[in-house]
Amino acid sequence: MNENQEMRGRLTLRVSDGESRTLYERPHNNRIVTTGRMLVAHLFGGVESGATPTQVTHMAVGTNGTAAADGDQALRAQRGGRKEIGEVGYEEFPEGGVTRVRARLTAEFDFDEANGNEPLREAGVFTAAEGGVMYNRVVFEPVTKTEAFKLTLIWDIVF
Repeated sequence: MNENQEMRGRLTLRVSDGESRTLYERPHNNRIVTTGRMLVAHLFGGVESGATPTQVTHMAVGTNGTAAADGDQALRAQRGGRKEIGEVGYEEFPEGGVTRVRARLTAEFDFDEANGNEPLREAGVFTAAEGGVMYNRVVFEPVTKTEAFKLTLIWDIVF
């Protein structure tokens, strides 16, 4: 039996109010960029020289709606600082005759974070609060972030 290992990711954007009611929730498929694929390869096999790879630790949002591409290494118009990943979970599930593993990462941009007049259009997962490696990037329908709601990013990566 041959197995086809196709990593894939999906971001769910959740907007909630001060009473924790979900106002909007929508999934968006993402692109695992070349730097992200190399990160996984280096975590698996190690590196011959250079910096030792590290796990993903942060998410960020931005305002650029240009389609994600393999060569992306950062968000194109990041708004504010990166947010530390608050929750990580793992789940096994059957798919196509094999058992896949889903890693679920969650970060929450609170009422006073990532606000601005220009809508958010992009997000990414990173290995550091600054610099580091971008694992993936997604472009989504515009969301104008204000102090009226929290924005939760729930990222599922399937291996």
